[in-house]
Amino acid sequence: MEHRLLTSEQFQRCFAQPMQDITQTAKSVVDIWPYVDSLDLNSLGVERVNEVRSVYLDGRERLEHVCIGTSRFNALLVIIVDRVQRGILGHHLLDLNEEYGVAGTHLRGVE
Repeated sequence: MEHRLLTSEQFQRCFAQPMQDITQTAKSVVDIWPYVDSLDLNSLGVERVNEVRSVYLDGRERLEHVCIGTSRFNALLVIIVDRVQRGILGHHLLDLNEEYGVAGTHLRGVE
């Protein structure tokens, strides 16, 4: 399975305002778990992943950001799903402390 680690710049281009929290209503476009399970988590600096914490949809209603908890405090594995192509665009490890200087586990500025 091919993986694509998105740089911070590439990840930022996956946002289109307004971002919508669709966690409660999201329907799976593609099964992300084979992709996630085949990632080398050590290379990302995490030991394990947990459950899906939230799902956001970009303002163009094209890209879903599936945010998965990790073993690292305030770090989320974000899988970018292209709803149009029905596939995975890539992944990014989002460290909330580094990126946003937050102590909580929500995405400030995304809601």
